[in-house]
Amino acid sequence: MLANILLDDLDKELEKRSHHFVRYADDFIIMVKGLSAGNRVMASIRKFLEQKLRVKGNEKKSKVAPVEE
Repeated sequence: MLANILLDDLDKELEKRSHHFVRYADDFIIMVKGLSAGNRVMASIRKFLEQKLRVKGNEKKSKVAPVEE
């Protein structure tokens, strides 16, 4: 429940940027058109999480991947 409260600001940020995403508690998927866009969004969201929300993502679980994965 605490993750949902904290990450509500992330949801609002992703909606503001018009990203398609799915989030369940502290896991989320952001869908973009290509790998280069995925890398840009990953860097941008990582910065948002660390600077605005003061949380650090799990580097082992975080990746940019094609939908098939």
